[in-house]
Amino acid sequence: MAYRGTSADLDDSGAPAAGAAFPAINVGTVSTSLAPPVAPSAQPSAPVADPVANPAGAAVDGQEAPKGPSPEVEARMKAAFAHLERREFPPVAELLDVSALDPETPLNTKIEWAELLARANHVEQSDALFETLLADYPKSRRLRFMYARRLYPRGFLARAVQLLRGAAAFPEGSAQRAYADRLYGMLDRFEAREERAIAPDEDCRILAMKYAILAYRDRQVQPVQAGRVGRVSLVTGGLGPGGAERQLSRTAIELERARRAVGGVGGIAIERPVEVLVRSHSARGQRDFFLSELQAGEVDVRQIDEMPVASTETLGLSDPDLAALIDYLPIKVNFGVRRLVEHYRETQPEVVSLWQDGACLFGGLAAIMAGVPQVQMVIRGLPPIIRRHMLIPEYEIMYRAIAQIPGVAFISNSKGAAKAYAEWLDIPVERFKIVYNGVPKMTCNATPEADTMWEDFLARTPGGDHVVGGVFRFDTDKRPTWWIRFAYHYARRHPDARFLLVGDGRLFGECVQMAKDLKIEDRILFVGRSTNVGYWMKKMDVLVLMSSFEGLPNVLIEAQYLGVPVVSTPAGGASECFIEGVTGHILGSADRTDFDEACVKTNALLGRAQREEIFGPATSDFLEPNFSVSRMLENFLRATCSPN
Repeated sequence: MAYRGTSADLDDSGAPAAGAAFPAINVGTVSTSLAPPVAPSAQPSAPVADPVANPAGAAVDGQEAPKGPSPEVEARMKAAFAHLERREFPPVAELLDVSALDPETPLNTKIEWAELLARANHVEQSDALFETLLADYPKSRRLRFMYARRLYPRGFLARAVQLLRGAAAFPEGSAQRAYADRLYGMLDRFEAREERAIAPDEDCRILAMKYAILAYRDRQVQPVQAGRVGRVSLVTGGLGPGGAERQLSRTAIELERARRAVGGVGGIAIERPVEVLVRSHSARGQRDFFLSELQAGEVDVRQIDEMPVASTETLGLSDPDLAALIDYLPIKVNFGVRRLVEHYRETQPEVVSLWQDGACLFGGLAAIMAGVPQVQMVIRGLPPIIRRHMLIPEYEIMYRAIAQIPGVAFISNSKGAAKAYAEWLDIPVERFKIVYNGVPKMTCNATPEADTMWEDFLARTPGGDHVVGGVFRFDTDKRPTWWIRFAYHYARRHPDARFLLVGDGRLFGECVQMAKDLKIEDRILFVGRSTNVGYWMKKMDVLVLMSSFEGLPNVLIEAQYLGVPVVSTPAGGASECFIEGVTGHILGSADRTDFDEACVKTNALLGRAQREEIFGPATSDFLEPNFSVSRMLENFLRATCSPN
């Protein structure tokens, strides 16, 4: 949450002066002049003892001692504290509504009220109360210190310094003076390095991450030797039912199977077992969807959540300035550093492959700190600057910093995604190695239930002579409601069409209702989630994808393997998945689909399904060389064993 208050009461705060240039720092192979010289004793994430606490009712900053809090206020605080002890946070906000504070409530009690709100993670209410109190008590040193102490661990270092510098001087030699001086020094050095003033609402933990990463830009790494690779560690946030998770699991299983069976892939030896590290594979939210497959493939799977948490001291950083930066990392980066550095030092992987933005964020710095020779940033779709709902401020700064570190490689599963990331980060697109997804051919086994569902559908659509279908998750990125609108337009042009949709998701019910509203529900078979996707896909004459965002859409490749032509928006790497004009057509836009265009291009592909003279050469000359599992494994290992 960004600070939204004012600093009108801090007229004497001033902007911190720029500090001196940074001295050179050496930590083993690390050489840098970037990390600000912060006191090594800084532990911003740990609770800080209150060095300016006053007993309830005592005088504050020379004021006459007020009366104690009212019985109602005391009762509310006691109840709120009891909820905190049980980690029941929601009731605290209701109990500590500021309207319950009467004008006679002592300042110390009001500060404690704001503190309890903060401890219950109701930071907006806490900040609002602190700001109100600042307006009422602008000279209260204790108030300023306590508010600064709350803001600093959340990254708002500049605002914390404003508060502290606006207070009367803290006593020489006191704990609060030492705390304030440490924050002054951090801000001075951040601003000197950045060559600009740090805004009060800027998260300085991100700057700490930036300079902690850049501390390793002169590291010496031993490149992976051609023709062999040691331990490979694939890292992800979860094992849910997504395309990236499927590809990671398939990669790990097939690499480990090849290692055990023949010692490697495509002439590249795999000398040590493959492992998968997952932040959590809890059954909640289906984060364990691919776990059983990995276990059946005898892949070593470990949960990062359950790894021991290392302290800064046990990380063994000989540079106190770097240690101080590590103590001020963003929460997600701190999570990985505290758990993964020691794991990697113990297991000694030669390659750490971080899949998707989240894993790159929590795992990148940790792998570098552990001295892993090659760290792969594996992107699986368009960057978060385009997919704005996935954007957090850490991503861009992390990627730009880590791109400067020796031994870091970028891998994309499509040229389109690589180009988008390169433009966003201002790095050459040549830095990205393309490793297309490995997509196996689907089986088309029937079940009695599927056969019955299909026969019933044929019976209630007697005039239909062709099937337009789709296979996708009914979620925002796939735009299933646009697909229903497309079906409506296509049905008006071609009343002999049937429609077949396979998949489920949170928008499934909305799409069924939309079909009813458009009076085409009798023309669409909503299969729902199915384990017989190949069976249903084989029933289609054309498969249509209306996504707004994609990585490399496997469904387009799977359809062609079964002899089904495809039509798709140009989302992500969709245009790289088929032969334009032969096995499919690309639409003009992924943002605003032209339904007339989609209807024309879909209808133009009728009669091509299952034609051997089309899909035979397409399979042997295009699909297999680009998207077979064996080719994906070879390309992955070649990317691993080639120079960065």
